Amino acid sequence: MFGLPRVTELEAGLLALIVAVVGSSLATAIARQLRDRGRPPHAVRGVRVAISAGSILIAVGIFLASFGSISFLSGLTVSAVVGIAITLALQTTLQNLLAGYLLLRNKMLRLGDTIVIGGITGQVVQLGFVSVWLRLPDGNVAFVSNSTLLSGPLVNRSAGDRLKGEY
Repeated sequence: MFGLPRVTELEAGLLALIVAVVGSSLATAIARQLRDRGRPPHAVRGVRVAISAGSILIAVGIFLASFGSISFLSGLTVSAVVGIAITLALQTTLQNLLAGYLLLRNKMLRLGDTIVIGGITGQVVQLGFVSVWLRLPDGNVAFVSNSTLLSGPLVNRSAGDRLKGEY
């Protein structure tokens, strides 16, 4: 097909493994360079994950291409299984994203607010899509998932004046 030589499944597997390892090494090296240049941790992590995921997708493509054409039904089945696996793997993250959206939409949290959740009192120092960071009175930082904030009894001691007349 397309004038490429036919390779055995073993050769394709080895090539796929090499591509995945080289991609992972490349992702680590680029992440190290970005970190050394002062890029924020979330940007470094995003680049590393994107490069790793891309190399894994290429490796899987190489491996699957060695088996020749795949029927439509087989491809549909594989894509459904992969979709379910990804959904289950990201279930907690998706739950936290939705909870973060609801918290921000309801104007319940802002930077600098003092909140109490599960017996922990702290000042909000970072609002994220997945979590909220609280600076505790002793100077430590607590990391609380948005789904925990939304499901637990959350007391915002700073929101009273801001939300006066709205609720």
